[in-house]
Amino acid sequence: MTRADNAALGYRRAGLSVIATRPEDKRPCGPWKAYQRRRPTEDEVHSWYRHHPGAGVGIVCGSISGLVVVDGDPRNGGGLAELAPRLPPTPTVETGGGGRHYYFHLPIGLRVAKVPALLPGVDLQAEGSYVVAPPTVHPSGRPYRWLPGLALGDVPLAPLPLVVRHLLALHRPPPADRPVPARARRGHDAGPSLETVLSRLEGVRRVGSGWLARCPAHPDREPSLSVGAGEGGRLLLHCFAGCDFGEIVHALAEEAIP
Repeated sequence: MTRADNAALGYRRAGLSVIATRPEDKRPCGPWKAYQRRRPTEDEVHSWYRHHPGAGVGIVCGSISGLVVVDGDPRNGGGLAELAPRLPPTPTVETGGGGRHYYFHLPIGLRVAKVPALLPGVDLQAEGSYVVAPPTVHPSGRPYRWLPGLALGDVPLAPLPLVVRHLLALHRPPPADRPVPARARRGHDAGPSLETVLSRLEGVRRVGSGWLARCPAHPDREPSLSVGAGEGGRLLLHCFAGCDFGEIVHALAEEAIP
């Protein structure tokens, strides 16, 4: 039994769906769509490594494994340096290319699509994607390895952190561009502009293609409001505490009254 074969079986026993990857380019050794819906059998795993003795290991992300992975590569942008200090302890891989894979728990019944460029140099690997895992050797000759004390089994998979959920909301804003209620318009024909909203909010921070801020519609110590612009400049607001668009705009209008 090869190290990769043994590792793949270990990941499978941990509840993860696995595939074999080609050593020269990290691509799957064969069709793998079925393993997005079911975990392979032990016999299938043994067969892969008998036929591909130099193969590596891939872990399938998404609901089949209850897994999403923050995939950062500092060669492609500075987003990892910004994000990493805000991530909780969780199983973490140093990739053969010098990046990091942070593994997070995806609750049963929840589906999250993969997101390229969550931040510059940071992707989210989720439904429909996979990550190469230790002890696979990168085409550069460097192995993928678990960081000390942060291997699977050393620490539990942390829940997907709030900062990542905020980034997801900015990349896939909810349909929050509904007509503003009359009580929020206060005689105006349209809602406030993005510039006006940003000027009235507290704790504003640029994140990805949008902003995070404290929501004015409820006591907010941890910024829970994502702000962005949709097609045609439409204002997009989403509060993770559940405040609706009208409540937020009404609170902003109240803030403007001396």
